[in-house]
Amino acid sequence: MSSLPRNKVITAWAVHAFTLTGIIWATLALLALSDNQPKLMWLYLGIALVVDGVDGSMARAAEVGKYAPNFDGVILDSIIDYLTWTFIPALFMFKTGLLGEGAWGVFLLVLINLTSMFCYANAQMKTNDYYFMGFPAAWNIVALALWFISPSIVVTSIIVIIFSILTWAPIAFVHPLRVKRLMPVNIAAAAAWIAASAIMVVGYPEANIWTTIIWIASGVWLVALGLIRSVAATWKAAAERS
Repeated sequence: MSSLPRNKVITAWAVHAFTLTGIIWATLALLALSDNQPKLMWLYLGIALVVDGVDGSMARAAEVGKYAPNFDGVILDSIIDYLTWTFIPALFMFKTGLLGEGAWGVFLLVLINLTSMFCYANAQMKTNDYYFMGFPAAWNIVALALWFISPSIVVTSIIVIIFSILTWAPIAFVHPLRVKRLMPVNIAAAAAWIAASAIMVVGYPEANIWTTIIWIASGVWLVALGLIRSVAATWKAAAERS
């Protein structure tokens, strides 16, 4: 029999069960998409985003690797992330016509799903200070922004191709709940962005100007922090070589 404390084991499996709810939200989001209910789809993906945002901290606190060692939460999390951050949002962009129609739309859809594999399978995706190195396949954010803005197919194509290439770029992207630098501000910005996004989804296609400003400002803050980290790292590397 296992000598591990039962309460610790139960807690570890409870955290895994919480993470597993992401599969439920992904399934419901996919069904909503198939029923042409984009707002409902974004609701489910939003819930999945919140679950994904907090389950990592819960897993570390519960020491799931120690008390539930035969179930790999990292692999589980990656599978759910691929569905909710990449696959379903990409399919949404294709089905709603944001990627265009015909062969070109299929090409962009495959491009998104294919390049994202180089994120999820990248063993060095995160830096030592917990930034993502390269675009972290956050196509849910890109898809939501494109849905709000509704640009032309040409503009959308350029955006998709650029972000696909950024998968390999030496550019940092902040993880609001892991990066210690300005963490309280980062968490507040992420929460503001999620709240503003939810309000804008409910009100779509109308958008309140102040909600839009909060949505843009919080997003710019999170992107800018990663860019600052990238520039600082470049300067440091150059100084060390000189």
